[in-house]
Amino acid sequence: MSSSDDTKPGADAGAEGVVERRRNNNLRVVFETSCRITAPFFDPAHGWGNASLTMYARQTLREAHPDLTQQEIAILFSAVERFHKTGRDK
Repeated sequence: MSSSDDTKPGADAGAEGVVERRRNNNLRVVFETSCRITAPFFDPAHGWGNASLTMYARQTLREAHPDLTQQEIAILFSAVERFHKTGRDK
């Protein structure tokens, strides 16, 4: 089976013939900014009693990106949360 047979319908081939399977390019554009503005909510040094402030991170994303749908906010929040919890922000 050739590599062209492995492509999925709707997948875009890049300049080098590499198939781009990722979606939500609009979320990729705002990801870095989203990580930066939500960082304080994932900092273990900040909290309210013993409760984390991650629920405020989602609200901050909604306010910063009102043009995104609820589904896009959920996807973005999941990616940002994973970024912070894996320690990639260090």
